[in-house]
Amino acid sequence: MSGTDAPGRAAPGEGAAPLVEALVRPAVPAGGRPVGLDDVLPRPEHVTRQARWIPAPPAVVWEALHETRLSMLPVTLALGAARFLPVVLAGRGFGLLHDRPFLDALPVPLLVSDPPSSLLFGGALQAWRPSGGDRGPRLDAEGLRSFTQRGWVKAAMDFRLTPRGSGTELSSETRVASTDAETRRRFDRYWRLVRPGSSAIRWEVLTAVELKATGRLY
Repeated sequence: MSGTDAPGRAAPGEGAAPLVEALVRPAVPAGGRPVGLDDVLPRPEHVTRQARWIPAPPAVVWEALHETRLSMLPVTLALGAARFLPVVLAGRGFGLLHDRPFLDALPVPLLVSDPPSSLLFGGALQAWRPSGGDRGPRLDAEGLRSFTQRGWVKAAMDFRLTPRGSGTELSSETRVASTDAETRRRFDRYWRLVRPGSSAIRWEVLTAVELKATGRLY
């Protein structure tokens, strides 16, 4: 797939779910490992990373990650409602606030799934716009790396499950890169405002996965 599809107006996150089956590939570069963040966004402008050790095997943590729903994440719901309030008030985007799996609510689609070790999400966004901006072009992992159309930021997020002793380290990293200098200036202002909330959401997700994987959250 390439990044040539013409963008169209859409609510933030709208249209991401139908892309999952179409774009997920068992992508494996020459080194024999699944495609990761270094392959799609090797030179990011913004990076955040969180990790948590969970006393459960990777397969159990993998299942818990996929079963974590928005209803288990009050901070995520509150911050998401505030972020998308202009969209909701405009009569669009009500589905963004409905209970569903957290992974289905991410603003970029799934690109690579390697159970039970890693997930990679990525796409082009205009997140700094109050309306969420235009719908991003359909991009697979290779298309995301080579995408250069002005006026967009390229965002990628992974979840990695690494065996550590008697448990699993669950980590998540987000990378963002702009396609031009003006977009970078706009996104930089936006990122300074949302980064604390973004980090809070990630910690809440990792905590919920730990509670679910260890049987303390149903």
